Amino acid sequence: MTHPAADRIVGLYQDKAADWIHDRGAVLRQHEGDWNEAAWLDRFTADWPSGGRVLDVGCGSGWPMGAALLRRGFDVIGLDASPGLIDHARRTLPAGDWRLGDMRDGLPEGDFHGVLAWHSLFHLTPEAQVHVLPALAARVGEGGQLMITAGPAHGEAIGEWRGEPLYHGSLAPEAYRLLLTEAGLTVENSGAQGVWLARRAILSAK
Repeated sequence: MTHPAADRIVGLYQDKAADWIHDRGAVLRQHEGDWNEAAWLDRFTADWPSGGRVLDVGCGSGWPMGAALLRRGFDVIGLDASPGLIDHARRTLPAGDWRLGDMRDGLPEGDFHGVLAWHSLFHLTPEAQVHVLPALAARVGEGGQLMITAGPAHGEAIGEWRGEPLYHGSLAPEAYRLLLTEAGLTVENSGAQGVWLARRAILSAK
């Protein structure tokens, strides 16, 4: 049975939107800290063209990941289910296209050079991830990349944030690999440091 905290995720981030904005802050950590984010963004965007399109799913307030992508000159569409967080992104990062929505209910249309689900997909149940991950992969255009964060093994883990249970779900590594491969992507980082990075091949000359 799924933990009740799984159903609380959207409400938790809405109720505590101000706390999340405070805790994540506006500055992307350059070397230490959370998940070595700057280095992963460097790897994610290394061969994108100027003005490349990126879909940031579970974008939160837009800080720091969306802001870093905008600073690098990319066209960012962000999707998040928390009205409070999306409102903050719209006010503080007007160059981005910030949309209210739940990734389980559908994604913006089109192909993207990058699709990012950083600290977001892993808040869904394993069952939901099985449906959402192929949809994320389907938005990756030729030569583009998908980057997600995920747990190390199949199951659920309950942490705590701001005094409330915080839900995380994960598939097994072999399940992530299979879903990505079946979606036509080649895995380039298979969960090392909690990060999955996969690319779609260029199939035709431009």
